[in-house]
Amino acid sequence: MEVYNILFNRLLAETAKRNASDLHLSVGSIPVIRKDGKLVKLDQEKIIEQETLKQIVHSFLEDSEKEKLEKERDITVVKVLGGHFRFKINIYYQKNLLAVSFRLIPEAIRDFSLLELPPILENFTKAEGGLLIIAGPYGSGKTTTTGAIIEKINNDSSKRILTLEDPIEIQFVSKNSVVEQREIGKDVPNLVDGLKYCQNEDIDILMVGEIKQDFAESLPLIFDIASSNCFVILEINADSTVRVIEKILEAIPPAKLESARTILADVLEGIIVQKLLPKQGGGLVLAPEILLVNSAIESVIREGKIKQIPTTIQTSGGEGMISMNQSLINLVNSGKVSREDAMAESGNKQDFQIMIK
Repeated sequence: MEVYNILFNRLLAETAKRNASDLHLSVGSIPVIRKDGKLVKLDQEKIIEQETLKQIVHSFLEDSEKEKLEKERDITVVKVLGGHFRFKINIYYQKNLLAVSFRLIPEAIRDFSLLELPPILENFTKAEGGLLIIAGPYGSGKTTTTGAIIEKINNDSSKRILTLEDPIEIQFVSKNSVVEQREIGKDVPNLVDGLKYCQNEDIDILMVGEIKQDFAESLPLIFDIASSNCFVILEINADSTVRVIEKILEAIPPAKLESARTILADVLEGIIVQKLLPKQGGGLVLAPEILLVNSAIESVIREGKIKQIPTTIQTSGGEGMISMNQSLINLVNSGKVSREDAMAESGNKQDFQIMIK
């Protein structure tokens, strides 16, 4: 067991030493880290064997978590490892062999200026109700952005803030606001029960982490809460504003689709889709797509003309909206990102090429 611990601690220390965001371990492969958005093999390490990875995983999982992994073949947890490093850990099977991804969670909650978040986001920290969606693919910093918004509210306002997460990643300390965090499966049986609790409680701000189960059942509850005097922040895994809305509407039964579009148009305040790109000279830089709900966006959602959203964003730049392609072009023009990296992240490469000329 001691040999496994030495190897594991060495890998964790190397991840932190290189300021890498992720460590990936899979049976039959050399350990890999993600540094500035790029995968880097740790060539000095040996190929990971099944028994080695099994012992590593069992060294930090509780018995109930081991049982869940064996039953569901996939589990996500947050653990403090290597003394003080907090990791979000996804453990799963592929080809009937173990694989593990460790994502390093920053120790401190970073503020707006350090994260270089769009200034328009600060407006949402004063919202009294409605729904804000923070979206992006895995590793795009959704939780970091959400954490910055909640922490600013926590510092600047006297609110009751509740989070429903699976698992809890960023830990908040109550300041001017009262922050309560409930972990799905531990503090509350499931997300639906957590949302029903919110319907009957005095909650000013609700943050819902990425929904893994009961998405369709949760949405009406989220809409209802957002239509009251509670401001809801919801994380969704999607790479564009169009895909965010499609993902929501796809979960609605056909018979209820028309009313759901109307409710969504009424409660939605904005969508922020973000991607992280390698920054020239090292590090990562944020590229956001920003949708703010105005009368044109409301009409598009109500009428189900979702494909018109990109055009509306482009024509509403004066209101603070920006498309992902325009954000990428701005980063290229400022010298922060290479043209090749920006092109790789563009959802519409043909439009990108036309726009950047």
